[in-house]
Amino acid sequence: MQTPSKTSQLGRPRTPRLSRKAIGRAALEMFEEEESLSIPRLAERLGVRQSSFYKHVTGRQEIIELARGALVDRAPMPELPSGSLDDVIRGIFDSLRKAYSLVPALLPLLLTQPVSHPAALERYDQFVEAFEIAGAPRHLIIPALETLDSAAIGASLDAMTMESAWSINQEEEGTYPHLFAAKKAVAEHPVDRFAFLADVLSAGLKAAIDDD
Repeated sequence: MQTPSKTSQLGRPRTPRLSRKAIGRAALEMFEEEESLSIPRLAERLGVRQSSFYKHVTGRQEIIELARGALVDRAPMPELPSGSLDDVIRGIFDSLRKAYSLVPALLPLLLTQPVSHPAALERYDQFVEAFEIAGAPRHLIIPALETLDSAAIGASLDAMTMESAWSINQEEEGTYPHLFAAKKAVAEHPVDRFAFLADVLSAGLKAAIDDD
């Protein structure tokens, strides 16, 4: 019986070296570690030539969308209780915020393009279903979901920046008395801003839906 040659044994690997899923995962890791996306460095991470990417993706925009899909894969779908609109709103906001907080550097790029990755679309479809089960009018579900998405992105970006959005020293108390007093009050009575945001979102969205 003829034995396979050394050349045939070292031929094409059984599994492809590069895939859309692998590109998405590597891109997500690059955003985590370098807070940016460089296609030449991404190719280096994957051990391939840059030209190899274009057998799998059309360009940078699609790579970003693959990173979105990798982010969805990393953040499991939460268990959203049925029948309670308040719990659904809070659950979706908390789920989105936690997912976005994993890789804040990716968020500004996600805002520049529509969601098209199948895993991400499936996740939003599940969110919509949860709203439907909770009794939300169908024509208000997308506005509510967009509000939660925007708030979650903002909260995630806010968490990686400064502790306070206003810089006022003691000498400026007389110049900005109301703002200074408000800052002093919150320093004396700290508020969990993310829990507060969840309260506002829940109350506001519930009121808008109930009044429809």
